[in-house]
Amino acid sequence: MRDAPPEDMTLGDVLARRAESHHDALFLEFQDSAFTFGEVDEQSDRVAQGLLAAGVAAGEHVAVMLPNRPEIVFVTFALARIGAVAVPVNTAYHGPALRNVLAGSDCTALIVDSRYADRLPPVTAELPDLRLTVVCAPGDPPAATGGNAAAPPGGRTVGWPDLMAHGAARPEHGARPSDLLAIMYTSGSTGPAKGALVPHALALACAEDVLRFVNVHGEKVYCPLPLFHAAGMWDGVLSALLCGGTVAVAERFSASEFWDDVRRFDAGIALSVFSILPILLKQPPSPRDKQHPLKLFYTGKSLWDAELRERFGVRSVESYTSTEAGIPLAGAFGDWRHGSCGRVNSERFEAAVVDEQDRILPAGHTGELVLRPKQPHVVTGGYYGNFAATARAFRNLWFHTGDRMRQDQDGYFYFVDRMADAIRRRGENISAFDIELAVNKHAAVRESAAIGVPSELGEDEVKLVVVLVPGATLGHDELTAYCRQALPVFMVPRYLEFVDALPRTATDKIAKHHLRTRGDRGLTASTWDRERGAFVSHRPTTRERSA
Repeated sequence: MRDAPPEDMTLGDVLARRAESHHDALFLEFQDSAFTFGEVDEQSDRVAQGLLAAGVAAGEHVAVMLPNRPEIVFVTFALARIGAVAVPVNTAYHGPALRNVLAGSDCTALIVDSRYADRLPPVTAELPDLRLTVVCAPGDPPAATGGNAAAPPGGRTVGWPDLMAHGAARPEHGARPSDLLAIMYTSGSTGPAKGALVPHALALACAEDVLRFVNVHGEKVYCPLPLFHAAGMWDGVLSALLCGGTVAVAERFSASEFWDDVRRFDAGIALSVFSILPILLKQPPSPRDKQHPLKLFYTGKSLWDAELRERFGVRSVESYTSTEAGIPLAGAFGDWRHGSCGRVNSERFEAAVVDEQDRILPAGHTGELVLRPKQPHVVTGGYYGNFAATARAFRNLWFHTGDRMRQDQDGYFYFVDRMADAIRRRGENISAFDIELAVNKHAAVRESAAIGVPSELGEDEVKLVVVLVPGATLGHDELTAYCRQALPVFMVPRYLEFVDALPRTATDKIAKHHLRTRGDRGLTASTWDRERGAFVSHRPTTRERSA
């Protein structure tokens, strides 16, 4: 039940209320452990007391580099309770990307899993303000005492058991809903990741909207998404917190283990991202495809609802979500329109589609989605240490999402592509998303990325970079023929390239800026030019010859 509107709540307060009302109810399940609301409340207080004893104070920024294990939840609540600011760190980070987050966020403390500790010395040596490193080793008991873990440079080093040895008294600090809960680093699809300032109210509003739009009440939620991302922590853990429900957290997404996990956890709803659904659909058919308790996928983009229902007997719910604004667009529960991310969340936002001059466009026209909050603190306060990016995002009193949308006459919004992904070829505006959607339906294609590369005629030519399903084969001519059938003629890629993997951002999105800067402005030695019937460099690799 709803205790108070998000603008009046803080994360620590909500956990305290749930520990009173649902003390012995199951809250968190992991592969080999489970915790009630009361146990999470106690463990979070232990972590909070340990951090206070180690010198962490309200307002300080604490980097958290932990995988999907119980400690990342305890730490998140503990930092909220003492008024410190969490800086979740992608566990794939190393080198410059890791340095960008730790230095750019002005962290004074770091909580890190011991499996990533060897990445730290080159980075922490350049962080003079980092005075505390807490090392959490796999197998450390949550409330154990004694012992100390080895760690690289980074000020004083404390092992997890030592951190948990200071009792479970409730910290006295009282955070406000407007206070910073976290600095969440966004994907950086067009450059270095930016740290979005997230107040308590924004994260909790997003979690509450999951309850309103997806109706998770009475259902166990399965979360195969990383908890260092907003989708895993807010949509999974915090939505279960608000409704007194249970979230089952996988260590990571695995296509081969997904359905066994759903059965073992008895989950009725699964959280997903865009790439998960086609991967599941491309797994070999099984007689157990419909033998499971799952009823619903909740995802950012769901264009396979019919296929999911036919094969697995599961519906999918689509919304438009962002770290900076939670869930500004969604369909009311049961009021879903296939291919649409829903209508504006009018309790919290105004939304419009605008042109490059921020003039509002009529229905049916494509432009950038912009937002205005109706409630306090439900949109990011900006990007930490990056005034220029903040000013660009909030120009003309709108928050600019960077996403191209169109709106129909009934008020439903449809995602077109990222602004940076738009391609213009011979007078035609082309959506990279539309190309990728069509190509990804090919049985041999695992995923693809469409980009614009310079044309001899001006504007762009279309290049498609493709990752094949393991064991599959596909030639350039065969893929081109498929594209001619599936796409309008002006969208058919001129350039094709097969790769083993696509570069990823911190949030596991495709890093297209890396694709655009490879070789000669996106054209590499392994790029096939269909108009010339040859590789750009005329030096095919072994992989290309076989294709």
